[in-house]
Amino acid sequence: MGTTTLYLKRNDFARSFKAMTKEELEKLSSLSPYSKNQSYLGWDVPLELHNGNVYILVFWKGKLMELGDAPQQLNRKYYDKYKCKVCKEYEWTLLKGMMLKDIKYLDKNFKREIKKTLKTKSDLSSYRGE
Repeated sequence: MGTTTLYLKRNDFARSFKAMTKEELEKLSSLSPYSKNQSYLGWDVPLELHNGNVYILVFWKGKLMELGDAPQQLNRKYYDKYKCKVCKEYEWTLLKGMMLKDIKYLDKNFKREIKKTLKTKSDLSSYRGE
């Protein structure tokens, strides 16, 4: 298995991997999400996945993080760059609300599809005389 390192492009000026020299690629691959310096040449190393473990990942305002770490990392008030002011809610509260709304929407669609399949199966069984 091994370790999978995720690289996140921090800005539009980040150099492509093809344009980097061998030394630069070695420096980039030596970065760790556990060290203080997690960025190099416009790339961030947000996290590593070890030995095939599955984590639910969250992407929020340019940050990729594990869902379990999100409440500790998103402990600041949300700054709305379009309104240019700080909202009263914390970033984690907003993200949690967005995720719960999305889960309710997906759950509603799932239940709708299940009802459709159950109706079609019952229609087919009554048509066949079962």
